[in-house]
Amino acid sequence: MGISTAIRSFDTKVLSAKATQLAFSSPLEDGAFTAHGDDTWVSESREQLRANRCVAIPTETVYGLAANALDAQAARSIFETKGRPSDNPLIVHVSSIRMLRSLYHLPAHGDRQIAMPFLGTNNAALEGQHLHTLLSDAEEADRKQGGDGVWPEIPRVYHDVIRRFWPGALTLIMPRPACIPMEVLGGHGSTVAVRFPSHPVARAVISACGLPLAAPSANASGRPSPTLAQHVLHDLDGRLPLIVDAGACDVGVESTVLDAYSANAYVSDTLSPCILRPGGVTYEDLRLMGGAFERLRVYRRDFTSAEMEANPTTPGMKYRHYSPNAPVFLYYCSGSTGDAAANQLDQMQQTLGRLSGKVGIVTVGNSGPFKAPAVELVEIAVADAKELAHRIFALLRRLDEVDRVDAILVQGVDDANEGLAVMNRLGKAASHHISC
Repeated sequence: MGISTAIRSFDTKVLSAKATQLAFSSPLEDGAFTAHGDDTWVSESREQLRANRCVAIPTETVYGLAANALDAQAARSIFETKGRPSDNPLIVHVSSIRMLRSLYHLPAHGDRQIAMPFLGTNNAALEGQHLHTLLSDAEEADRKQGGDGVWPEIPRVYHDVIRRFWPGALTLIMPRPACIPMEVLGGHGSTVAVRFPSHPVARAVISACGLPLAAPSANASGRPSPTLAQHVLHDLDGRLPLIVDAGACDVGVESTVLDAYSANAYVSDTLSPCILRPGGVTYEDLRLMGGAFERLRVYRRDFTSAEMEANPTTPGMKYRHYSPNAPVFLYYCSGSTGDAAANQLDQMQQTLGRLSGKVGIVTVGNSGPFKAPAVELVEIAVADAKELAHRIFALLRRLDEVDRVDAILVQGVDDANEGLAVMNRLGKAASHHISC
């Protein structure tokens, strides 16, 4: 593992994408699109990304720090810009199924001087006649072997999942295409994490530059993930040339990472898919897929693996994340109403009696007034676990960077539905865990 901090200095530009109207030719299969209104951010993003520089882009989950996933140096620039450990894998983002399929037909990394851009659209003139033919040949070969000719490069177990959840906040563990450099995988493994974001601006940027983009969250490593362009600028100003601003992210936590392909997805030779990182698509949603997904497991809740900890296949498994400068106190009881909630609030009140200075408090649902004559309180209430998941990173940043509190107290939620993802993030952000 290494953390590089030697990074070029840029005059970081922020371009708004809010006024642009985007229309895609296909919801899933094809990446072609048209843009109406001010689309300066499209051309400038394309220029920077094709030059193998980093660009911060909005997604429906959080803002991502994107760079060319086909180039080793571009991948290294992501680690340098964030100060991210180099053994922490990156997620590859595509803008169409055709782009994903195309990756499995591109030359092996190192067999070419420059990665040729391709759009991921069913147009031989745009993607190149050779690649166009390879995709058609793969479909025909699959039909000759008794298949349906649909997405032959993609593991069959994912087809219905893709139809249900893509584009969206779900990352899938796939076999590594030869064109993806090992730097994207964190230097180890034979699989790659892939996502197809639903945010139209993210999708347009990927299609416009004609490249799959490796993109972790666009924050300084270890800090809370950014859900606003201002968060990116706060952490990375001067460390990248461009931030595309499309306002607040809709989901507010990163994507769910699902493995139904690698050896980790099997128990005694039986496919038992696993969630490696909970996120925007819930455990309950995935179990409804039926079949093998009725045996769905969650990493760290249902099983652990020393090998996966040492050599993670996806971000969020190995290192502490999401931490503001102020220490975070997390209060968790089994159940989120009645006596459990009362116990949480009582424990929070007791902690306040031991603190001084300025303290931020985040509660869920209705809570009584806190009594803390020795401290200055900044109280924030959210309605439920879903709102907490949507706002938690923004709240941690506000309390830390705007209100400048000395400590943050957060009332935990039950780890069901959206609560599983938010408690995963809070568990990593917190330096103090209080069980009620």
